[in-house]
Amino acid sequence: MHSLLLYVTRYSYLGISVALGLGILGLPIPDETLMAYTGFLIFQGKIDYSYAILASFLGTSCGITIGYLLGRTFEMVVMEKYSDKIHLDSEHVKNAEDFYNRYGKFALFIGYFIPGVRHFTAIFAGASLMPYRIFALFAYTGGFLWTITFVSFGYVLGQKWHQIYMYSHRYIIPIVLTFIIFLIIGVYLKTKNKQNPLS
Repeated sequence: MHSLLLYVTRYSYLGISVALGLGILGLPIPDETLMAYTGFLIFQGKIDYSYAILASFLGTSCGITIGYLLGRTFEMVVMEKYSDKIHLDSEHVKNAEDFYNRYGKFALFIGYFIPGVRHFTAIFAGASLMPYRIFALFAYTGGFLWTITFVSFGYVLGQKWHQIYMYSHRYIIPIVLTFIIFLIIGVYLKTKNKQNPLS
């Protein structure tokens, strides 16, 4: 972790972008902590907020796009062959797959906020041959929301940026879970109305 933060400090925007891209692909990089630290660097005046958000978003977008292309090209062969090497166990794969099968494209949007899910949703989307335009709409929108949330949170926390996990479990995760509940209810009601039209 210390080496990662030194790397980001040294290479600034490029370091942020590369590290987040690799983290999205499944390497053992603490993404939220990295973005909180990015917010702290903004707090210190060492980097610019807008450029930091852009670098974070570009890294995230590159990582998830590569995941989509891998899934589309090699399907689950990639997952089965390399999951152990990138420190992702079969339980994480199963949970992410179940989540994706239930909520499909919405998993791309909200999956960033769920540990163990964001690394796989793009691969599942590619393996299921989801059209790129649908993938891009939900994946990039969710990625932007995710990056701006945690970078901004790190900036607001300032010197307490390292407590991001405590604060995210207290505030961010409950908000996301509430959103998921309303989303599920909305999808259910929409499906029910289609099956039983009033007229």
